[in-house]
Amino acid sequence: MCLVARDHERLRAAVDAIGPAAWPVSCDLADPASVAALADAVGSRWSALDGLVNNAGIAPMAAVDDTTTEVWNETFDVNVRGPFLLCRELGPLLHGGRLPSVVNVSSTLAERAIPGMAAYNASKAALNQLTRSLALEWAPVVRVNAVMPAVVDTPIHALRGMTPEQVHEMDGMHPLGRIGQPEDVASLIVFLLSDASSWMTGTVIPVDGGVMAG
Repeated sequence: MCLVARDHERLRAAVDAIGPAAWPVSCDLADPASVAALADAVGSRWSALDGLVNNAGIAPMAAVDDTTTEVWNETFDVNVRGPFLLCRELGPLLHGGRLPSVVNVSSTLAERAIPGMAAYNASKAALNQLTRSLALEWAPVVRVNAVMPAVVDTPIHALRGMTPEQVHEMDGMHPLGRIGQPEDVASLIVFLLSDASSWMTGTVIPVDGGVMAG
C-alpha cells in the first residue's frame, strides 16, 4: 500500500498507524513534476496496481467576487488536476492490475452548491465529470467511480478555525441527524475498490446522511 501526501509529518503518522504494509511517498499533487516522480517511484516498486484512491483536496471559503485567480487555480490544481495527473501517470500500472479500480473523493457540493465556496463547488463538479470520462475511456479494464460525502468530521474544519461545537451545529443539516465520520466514507471506498462492485463504473455515489434526498 502506497500512501501519498505533501505533509510529511501527517504522512508519517498515518504510516505508523497502519504499520509496515504502508509505504509513504511525499508528493505535491499540484506539481506535475512531483506527480511524475511519484509515478516513477511507484513503478519501480510495483509492476501493477489494483487500486487508486484520489482523496486529496482543499476547500477555500470565498464567494466568486472574493475569489482570487490564485485561489481558483490552486483549488483546481489540487482537486482536479491532481487526480487527472495521478490517473494519467499511473494509468499504465492500473491497466496491468487485477480488476483495477479508481475511486475519486468528490463532494455533495458538486451537485448542490452553496454560496461562499465557488471554487470548491466547481472543482468537485469537474472531478465528477473526470470520473465519468475516465470510466468510459478505460472500460472494460479499469473501473472508475466517485463518492460524494456531505459534512464529515475531519481536521479540515479546525483549519478553518471552527470549534468542535461549531462543526456539530451542522448535525441538523443531515436527515440522519449527524455529520459523517471518516469510517462512513472509507467503508464505501473499500466496497468500490473490491470485487463486490465489479459491475459498477462511472457512478458518483452520495454518502451524505440523506442530504441529497431533500
